[in-house]
Amino acid sequence: MTDSNIWNMADYAPKGEKEFDERKYDSDAEKRIAAIAEYDAITLKTDQDFGLVQDEFRSPPEHVEVDDGLNMPLDVSAVDLLTPPGFVGQVVDWIDSQCRYPRRRLAVASGLCAIANIGGMSHEDELNAVTANMLAFCVAASSTGKEAVMQAFTELHIAAGIQGALQGGIKSEQEITRNLIEHQAAFYNIDEIGIFLGKVRNAQKRGGASYLEGVFAIIMNAYSKANSRFLLSGDTKRELRKIYVGQLSKAQDNDDTDRIREAERMLSMIDSGLERPFLSLIGFTTPSTFDGIMDGETATQGFVGRAIIVNERDINPRARKGFKRKEMPMMMAGRLGVLYGNEGARVEHAGKRFLVKTDDDAAAALVNINEWLIDYADHMGEKTGEASVAMIRRGYELIAKVSFILAIPDGRRTIEHVRWALAYVKDEMDFKVALVFANDNQKDKPQEALAARLMGYIDADTGASTNVLSSRSKVDKLTIETMMLDLQARGMVKKVATGRTYKKEKVFVWRMI
Repeated sequence: MTDSNIWNMADYAPKGEKEFDERKYDSDAEKRIAAIAEYDAITLKTDQDFGLVQDEFRSPPEHVEVDDGLNMPLDVSAVDLLTPPGFVGQVVDWIDSQCRYPRRRLAVASGLCAIANIGGMSHEDELNAVTANMLAFCVAASSTGKEAVMQAFTELHIAAGIQGALQGGIKSEQEITRNLIEHQAAFYNIDEIGIFLGKVRNAQKRGGASYLEGVFAIIMNAYSKANSRFLLSGDTKRELRKIYVGQLSKAQDNDDTDRIREAERMLSMIDSGLERPFLSLIGFTTPSTFDGIMDGETATQGFVGRAIIVNERDINPRARKGFKRKEMPMMMAGRLGVLYGNEGARVEHAGKRFLVKTDDDAAAALVNINEWLIDYADHMGEKTGEASVAMIRRGYELIAKVSFILAIPDGRRTIEHVRWALAYVKDEMDFKVALVFANDNQKDKPQEALAARLMGYIDADTGASTNVLSSRSKVDKLTIETMMLDLQARGMVKKVATGRTYKKEKVFVWRMI
């Protein structure tokens, strides 16, 4: 049990003692559950979706590609990848309502990460103790609305009262550690992260800028310790101890009781390690700075390999007619505050966490999914190489995380949470595998690599014209047209008329079948 001057355990201890008071905790847990139930009851009486995104703004459903020969453990053919079930889906609707240009895929990733941050410290997965902290990379073309999604992500954290732990950039190992000392959590929301990843990749290949490699290492170290303790290195301890001993001395000279207590708390954590640090990261970038770095080496590393990667394939979305941003509904903001459930300047959760239970059929499905992923890794490994095996094997962790996040608002993981998570992660894995295969095989298998890249550029709703594919791939139009006709003969794509004309000629696009 951690010391009360660090984790405020006195809130659950009898007066004058430090022992944990389980009865008080259980009472608070019951109050919290009752508060959520009250919010839900009021919401159902008024408008279940909080009156958010108008029908004409809502993106058409999008489904994962399913091959009958894969014998998937759950039927996911009807799952809408753009609409998570439950409260997370309602949060995604609100994020979407902030976007003049439809960026629904980015909204889904942001909604998942936001609920993970808000509820992840105070909730625990009873089934296998998976943690909710996420790594996510959101890829979309410049000037297409990433900023609106990033701002909505920030507003959700402000509504929950945890904006103090939001961070907009990464400078050094020491800064990451200091952030995790100041707050139990560090929520990174980073624009143009592809540039940062490119610098790290170049440093690893060419040498130099070793501090960047150290940043990756400490991110993964802290990220993986969300259920345990994060020990600091000797050099980091010495540097931070010097800082906080100085602050303590100054506070004592000024007889500043609050500053003294704060400095002593920091020094205590430096010595004993940080308990349950909650580090998450969502980064936004463009295809030009991200797609090229996704090779086998990068994808199999812990940082990128454990992340979800979403890609908005429409590089020129049309603005929504009559668009007007919607205020966050009071009931939604209130529920976000209840999900976090703590007060105080430090963003943290002290004491026991609320258990998220799992229905029997959902638990059985997760076991079957884990077995199926091994077979799927074998299947894809034969087609696309060793890198895809590592990415797919990490799929179970992502499915467990996503289904857990979906379950946090209601406190129970159901089969529908698992079904949606399986569909979502499989779609994400397939995109990641195709991108890595394309980059790794540009020289040895140029035609197959180009085909994989082109398929990744085709938007599910709008398709992509030969001109667009040529521009994005930097390959001449004749080669693109020849390749697409071959893919059409194989039954993978089809050429369809859009109903528009350009210079009096019909406009055609390629769509996936």
